[in-house]
Amino acid sequence: GITYLDHAASALFPESLLKAFTDDLRKNVYGNPHSQNISSKLTYDTIEHVRYRILQHFHTTAEDYTIIFTSGCTAALKLIAESFPWIPEGTKQPSSRFCYLTDSHTSVVGMRGITASMNVLSVPIKPKEILLAKSRLPAEEQNCTTPHLFSYPAQSNFSGTKYPLSWIQDIKSGKLCPIKIPGKWFVLLDAASYVSSSPLDLGVHQADFIPISFYKIFGFPTGLGALLVNNRIAPLLRKTYFGGGTAAAYLAGEDFYFPRKSVAERFEDGTVSFLDIIALKHGFDVLEKLTGGMEKIKQHTFALAHYTYTVLSNLKYANGAPVVRIYSDTDFSNPDVQGPIINFNVLDENGEVLGFSQVDSMASLHNIHVRTGCFCNTGACQMHLGISNEDIQRNLQAGHVCGDNIDLIDGRPTGSVRISFGYMSSFEDAQNFLNFIIATRLSKLDSEIPFQSVTKLTTESVPDDHLSFRNADKLSPILQNLDREPRNNPSETGTTESWQPPEPEAESIRAAVSETAVPTCRKGGKPITVTKIYLYPIKSCSAFEVTEWPVGNQGLLYDRNWMVVNQNGVCMTQKQEPRLCLVNPSIDLKQKIMVIQAEGMDPICVSLEDNTEKEAVICESKVCSHRVKTYDCGERIAGWLSTFLGHSCRLIRQSSDMKSKSHQKNTKGLSSATNISLSLVNEAQYLLINVASILQLKEHVSARLKEPLEIEELIRRFRANIVISAPESFEEEEWAEISIGALRFQVVGPCSRCQIICIDQQSGERNKEILQSLSAARGRKTNFGIYLMNQPLRSSFPDILSVGSQVLPVLKENSEIQPPTSSEEKCSG
Repeated sequence: GITYLDHAASALFPESLLKAFTDDLRKNVYGNPHSQNISSKLTYDTIEHVRYRILQHFHTTAEDYTIIFTSGCTAALKLIAESFPWIPEGTKQPSSRFCYLTDSHTSVVGMRGITASMNVLSVPIKPKEILLAKSRLPAEEQNCTTPHLFSYPAQSNFSGTKYPLSWIQDIKSGKLCPIKIPGKWFVLLDAASYVSSSPLDLGVHQADFIPISFYKIFGFPTGLGALLVNNRIAPLLRKTYFGGGTAAAYLAGEDFYFPRKSVAERFEDGTVSFLDIIALKHGFDVLEKLTGGMEKIKQHTFALAHYTYTVLSNLKYANGAPVVRIYSDTDFSNPDVQGPIINFNVLDENGEVLGFSQVDSMASLHNIHVRTGCFCNTGACQMHLGISNEDIQRNLQAGHVCGDNIDLIDGRPTGSVRISFGYMSSFEDAQNFLNFIIATRLSKLDSEIPFQSVTKLTTESVPDDHLSFRNADKLSPILQNLDREPRNNPSETGTTESWQPPEPEAESIRAAVSETAVPTCRKGGKPITVTKIYLYPIKSCSAFEVTEWPVGNQGLLYDRNWMVVNQNGVCMTQKQEPRLCLVNPSIDLKQKIMVIQAEGMDPICVSLEDNTEKEAVICESKVCSHRVKTYDCGERIAGWLSTFLGHSCRLIRQSSDMKSKSHQKNTKGLSSATNISLSLVNEAQYLLINVASILQLKEHVSARLKEPLEIEELIRRFRANIVISAPESFEEEEWAEISIGALRFQVVGPCSRCQIICIDQQSGERNKEILQSLSAARGRKTNFGIYLMNQPLRSSFPDILSVGSQVLPVLKENSEIQPPTSSEEKCSG
C-alpha cells in the first residue's frame, strides 16, 4: 500500500536479497579476516571476490583501480580530504586548490573544513562557470606539478541533472580549467546519486576518486560504502593514523611504523564490515537477475520520470496558472543528461508556494513517501529557489535549520519537494503520485472559500470571485489532453500568511516560551468559559474527559505520563498505529490506579505510584527529538497491549526523578530564569481549541464529506486539553496570555496540525479530507489551536482546572482584533 518515491535517498531491498544473504550465513562460518584460521580465510577470500565484482560492475579492473571499503560515501570523501597530497599556502611551491561544483552534496562541501586546517584554499565553482573555463594555460605553466582537486557530482541529488562525464578527461588534460592556476588537476567524481540508476564505465571515464554508498544501489546493507581510487594517484596519498590491520610492522615504544603494501589494507583501519561486504555479492546477483543490468535500470527509471514530468509540468489551474514549479536544468528528453529525480514546489492558483511540510503531510495521508527540504545540497537549493546567502543567514536567525519543517519564511520557500524513482518503481507508482497531486489540487467542490481568523494576518485580500472546478479522478486521458484547454483545479486561498519566526536561539516551540507581550485587555462581551477538559494519560491513546482536574508542574496531572513503544523502544503514535486511539485509559485518583480498557480485552490496571525506587528498568527514550528518562511498566501490560495491537510493544512511563532535569525548557516573561517541565508531550504543556473555530471549520469539512461530522467528533480529532467557548472564531490566535481561575498561562504559539486529525478517534479509520479541508480553509496553513505553558506551582497544593471557569485573555501587542463593544472592561492584570 506504500508508494515509495525516495529512491535517491535509499533504494529498497528485495526479499530475495535478504534470503540469499541469510542462507549464505546459515551455511557458512565467516570469521574475522585478520585471523588465519579456515573461517577467516574464507572471509578474506570472499571479500577479495567482492572487490573484483565491484570493479567488474564499473567496467574496470584491479590494474586500474583499488577498492577501499568505508562506512559510506561521506567517509570516503573525508578520507580523500585527509590523504590528498595538498601543498599548503606559504611554501616555496605553488599551493594547491580544492575546487568543487556548488551543486554538490554537503559532504563534498564539508571537505573544505579539512583543507582549511591544512592551509589550502577552497574555491566554489558554479555550473555555468565551468562551461566557460575552456582556456588552456600558457605552455610554461603546464609543467607545474602542484596537485589540485576538482570535485563534481555525476548526477545532482537535488535535480537529477547529469553533468558531463567528459569533464573528467577534459580537466585532467588541461582542456578545461576550473580556475586559472598552474598545476596538475585530479578529479573527484561524486557518483553516489548517479550509480543508483545509471551505468558508470570507468574504463572510459577514468576519474581519480569515485566515492559510492551501496545502500543507494541495493537498499541493503546500509553503513557500507567504498572509495574507488585510480592506481596512478594511490601512491601519492598520505596517511597519518594507522589502525588495526594497516601495519606491516610498528613499535609501541618508539616512533616506528611501516604500512602494508596494499593500498586497500593501508587505508581500511580496523576490521572491515565483513558480513555486510559479503551481502554485496548477493546484491549484485539479485540486481542482475531482477533487472538485466544498469542500462535497463537507466531506461526504466527515466521513462517513469519523463512520464511524470510531462504530466506534472502540464497541469494547470483554470486561470492558466501552473500547479507546480519544477526545478530542473533539462526538459527530461534525454536519459544521458537527466536522472530519475523530479524536484518541485506545489503552487496555488495565485502562484504562491505551498510549504513542503504541508505537501509532505498530505502525501503521507495517501501513503506516498517523498523527500522534502534542501536534500543536503544548499548550493543547488539556492540556485534553483533563488535563495541568497543573506537569506540563508537570516533564515537561520529566524530559527530555521537544515532538516526542520519550517517551509516558508515571509511567504518564500526554504526548500522543496523531491520524488525519485528506482529500479523497482512502477508505472502505478507514478500514477499514484499524479493522482495525489490532482486529488489535492483539483477539488470536487464548485468553490472553496477560505476563512480567516478574526485578525488580518494576510498580506493579500481574499478574492471575491472563486473559480469553479471539475474533479479529475483518472490519469489516463491526461497525456492525450495536454494540448487542449487546461483542466480546472480547486481554488485555494488567495492569501499569504507571513511566518512569525521564533526567537533566534529557539530550536522549536518547545525551546522557549515567547516573550510576554505588552498587555492589551480584551474588551468585555460574552464571557469566555472552559467547556471541556481532556487529558491523555498514555500518549497518542484515547482521551479521558473530566469536569475538573488537578494541575501539576507539567500540566494536567498524569497527562501524557506514559507512552507505548515498539520492540526497538521507539515511541508509537497514531501516525504509525491508528488503533492506539481505541486504547482507553482512565485515572482513579482515590484508588491511585490507571484503568486501561479496549474492546474485546479485559480491563487492566496500572499503579499511579512511581516505581523508580524499585527494580524498574530505566531507559532513555526520545519524544519529538528530546531525550527523556523512562522506566518500563512490566510484562503484564506489555502483553496486554501487544495482544490488542497485534505486534510486540511495551508501556513505559516518564521517570519522576528526571522530570526536572531532562525534559524542561527555560521560559521568559512571567518569571525570569524559570524552568518549565514537560511530560511526554511534543510541544507544550497544554493545547487549547475554541468551539467557535471548530464550528467554522465544520462547515468547510462537511461540504467535502458524504456524511457531515458531528461537532463532538471534530473536537476529539484535535486532541486538545482545554476546550473553550469564545464569541469569535480564531480569536484565540491573538492572545498573548490567559488566566483561568488562579492559573495563568502564556500562549506559546499555534499548533500546526499533522495527519492525526484525519483519524476518527472512535473507530481508528482515516479520512484524508480533514487535513486537506483544513489546509484549504486556512489559506495554505494547517494551524488549529494554540499551545499554552504555565509557571510551576509555588504551593504544595495543586490548583484545580474546572469546566465552567471563566477565561480572561490578554491580547498580543498591536493586535488588530475588533473586540465586541461593551461598557465593561476586564483585564487579567
